[in-house]
Amino acid sequence: MRSQTARHTRVPNALVEWAGNGTEAPVDNEAQTTQIQDDNANIGAAEAHPKPMLNVDQQIAHMKAKGITFDLVSEAEAAAHLRTKCQFFRVYAYRRNFDRHVGGDRDGQYVGLDFGHLRVLSNLDRKLRDTLLPMALDLEHFAKVRLLAAAEDAGEDGYAVMRGYMASVTDRQRSHLERELDRREDDPYAGDVVRKYRHDMPLWAFCEVVSFGAFLGVLRFCADRWGDAELSDLHYHLKWVKSIRNASAHGSCAVNDLSERPSRRWRAPDAVTRALASCGVPKRLRAKRLRSPRMAQMCTLLYLYDRTVPEGTVRTDRERALADLFGYLHGEGACLPSENPAVSSLTFAERLTRGLGLID
Repeated sequence: MRSQTARHTRVPNALVEWAGNGTEAPVDNEAQTTQIQDDNANIGAAEAHPKPMLNVDQQIAHMKAKGITFDLVSEAEAAAHLRTKCQFFRVYAYRRNFDRHVGGDRDGQYVGLDFGHLRVLSNLDRKLRDTLLPMALDLEHFAKVRLLAAAEDAGEDGYAVMRGYMASVTDRQRSHLERELDRREDDPYAGDVVRKYRHDMPLWAFCEVVSFGAFLGVLRFCADRWGDAELSDLHYHLKWVKSIRNASAHGSCAVNDLSERPSRRWRAPDAVTRALASCGVPKRLRAKRLRSPRMAQMCTLLYLYDRTVPEGTVRTDRERALADLFGYLHGEGACLPSENPAVSSLTFAERLTRGLGLID
């Protein structure tokens, strides 16, 4: 029998969202082009709108009016980038990392912001997603391996534990799981497994065919059933990783808003705070950076990855990707001001990454 299951503070759903619940940058009153809503379907698109869709030339003119320069990147290069590589609404979202002039002739214009900075931040964000998503998927995989090993240690046959889990959930939760499995029956990847075990599904099959959220539910149930504190810790920290996994998979922006958001409703996991302390990060800096929900999630992923993923090819590949990410930050990203929130926040994450030994 393992030690009693560890207790953790509930992670509020609203505070584990990585980037606004969607695939786009967060809603911004200045940049958003809202959809025309009119009951008359015959009214054409020619009707004026306060937030019209801008063509590329108008997008560049709009940025120039906001004080954005084109010294690092020419207007012609910027136009080609906007037309073929990254839409305006998305790349423009990274301006939030820069201050604005207050008062004077340039009131409201951005301070020291060039289109080249926006392009670098967009590329940095892509590299961040391309690094974090595989790491999150690795954690999901090795968490399932850990769960099945614990089931074997507990003498489970894989079927009784699933019957117990399905009996433990509410009617609403059970209905949701049943609908999820119904949808997966015709799935070209998981359908064979679902159809084979549909009416008496063992633990190992369930883990392979359900969503990450459904897997977390059975993980918590098993931790409680077996009194397994390690599984309980794993479940708690994976809840912080879930938003990164989903947001990265949907291409959501991340480094456009790594600002601190003080709140009494939540705090970063204690284990992550201790890991940062062991890396020599001062208490005041820890508190400041971990007030950003996104940064707390990122640091939790790094901490959990170091604890969960064993040495081998998979881990080596991710360590190489991390080194490439921070190499880009200090290479191409050298044009960004060091006090820029994206730069200072990722430098903070790099400090933890090095302290954990994930990069040299």
